[in-house]
Amino acid sequence: MNVHSVATATGGPVDLRAQAWRVAFRAQAGAQERLAEINEPINAVAVASPIDLCAALAAPADDGLLIVWVKSAPGGAVDLDAQLQAWIKAGLAPNQSPVHASIKTVRVSCSEARCLLYAAPEQLADAMDAVCRFVPVLRETRALEARMAATWPRIKAHTPLTHAVTRAQLKLQGEVDRETELATEMKAMHLRLASALEQLDQTLSATSKRIFADLAEAAALHDRVEMLEDPIQFALDHYELANWRLTEIGAARTGTVLEVLIILILLADFSMRVLEYLAPYVSNLFSPIIPG
Repeated sequence: MNVHSVATATGGPVDLRAQAWRVAFRAQAGAQERLAEINEPINAVAVASPIDLCAALAAPADDGLLIVWVKSAPGGAVDLDAQLQAWIKAGLAPNQSPVHASIKTVRVSCSEARCLLYAAPEQLADAMDAVCRFVPVLRETRALEARMAATWPRIKAHTPLTHAVTRAQLKLQGEVDRETELATEMKAMHLRLASALEQLDQTLSATSKRIFADLAEAAALHDRVEMLEDPIQFALDHYELANWRLTEIGAARTGTVLEVLIILILLADFSMRVLEYLAPYVSNLFSPIIPG
């Protein structure tokens, strides 16, 4: 991941008591606009744009990420703290809470759409780098959990396809094909999530890696991704078996139809040859009867 200074990415210095940015994850961006380049679990470029603090606190959640930075200094933002804590929790479901991490003088509270950073200016770039890498992992993990949960009822509905397949069930081939593709996509995303959690990029700073690791641990991402491995593999195996059974039975029935057609063609050919052979005898047999 290539990380530029936050001052360069946002177009100004970072020496105010509190600042806010709207981070967008784009497919591509100019070199001067890039805050971070993300390779796992998605391919994206994080681009930060400065935004007024009051506007950030009032902005609704969207596909991007709102980051509020508060300079770590004694008594630097006591009056803001209560408002910021309410902001970071806004929009979360009752059973959800922000993820918290702390390393040295850096404190992070993060959800899928909002992030609150307490850090010294010299640590801000590393903290934002870690957050920009963490949020896609958090989002994709939740999305993968939801996709797997939605797959279980469909697996149950398609369980009969793992043994005897009826003629009517052959019409389910299209559904099984789609489910096989979805299971393959889930498997690919699972592998990419596991890779992202390992933080294999050698260009990452130690501080950024530590913050990311603390956030991932607080969100139990390692355990959550690990728990998805067996269900996803089961779904993939299930639909591979269902696909094989449908293909096997379909091919067998197609083969039977072709065999019947071949037999009918052979019978027709045999009948024609018999008629050609018997035609002279039949003609001689009836010639005395039929007047010339």
